[in-house]
Amino acid sequence: MRLRPGTADPDPETGDDLLVRYRDGDAEAFDRIVAEFQPRLVQFFHRLCWDVGRAEDLTQTLFMKLLRGAQRYRPEGKLATYVFRVATNLWIDHYRANGPKRRLFSLDQAVSNGFEPTTVHAARSPDAMSPVDAAEQREERARLRSALEQLTEPHRLVFELAVYQELPYLEVGKILDIPVGTVKSRMHNSVKALKELLAEEAGQREATFRGGSVGSNSAGRLSAGGAAG
Repeated sequence: MRLRPGTADPDPETGDDLLVRYRDGDAEAFDRIVAEFQPRLVQFFHRLCWDVGRAEDLTQTLFMKLLRGAQRYRPEGKLATYVFRVATNLWIDHYRANGPKRRLFSLDQAVSNGFEPTTVHAARSPDAMSPVDAAEQREERARLRSALEQLTEPHRLVFELAVYQELPYLEVGKILDIPVGTVKSRMHNSVKALKELLAEEAGQREATFRGGSVGSNSAGRLSAGGAAG
């Protein structure tokens, strides 16, 4: 079931609702919407598909949806909530129609493309690191991304909105049209699963380094076929 498109009221970050202003004839207001949301939206879609080209295409499609729907827009909440609800609906439709596609680039390329925020990792500037530290940070980010890919889509969406987009659980619930309790449950399960996946991967690397091997023991974690509660 698709999520219900919402509406939004004046955004406290801008002092007024830019989409209302555009709807009412201020053409420059939409340029401000693009400037404010484009980087966040490209990051949002990129972390769901790990394909820069697809992320940029989906972002442009999102803006076209906002343009076409502007005359029907009625504010009832934050503009950011409305934008990410439309973006989430767009991703759900795209995912159902296309499914996960093979990445056209490696995780090393993804790590170095500049899309990694500092919300999860309080990363130091590469200029302030030694080459060894910088390499370790890239490896850590790659491991996190690999683990995120193994979560179910509902859990990935909650994690993306709550952690990377830094939205309150109440706003995440509005965007996904689910109770706050479900948001909290999915976040708890996501964090637990990520910790288990990262710990398991670290154990495998250590065993390989020692010349041994370990088996995969991922019972109870979330995976592509796991529960979506």
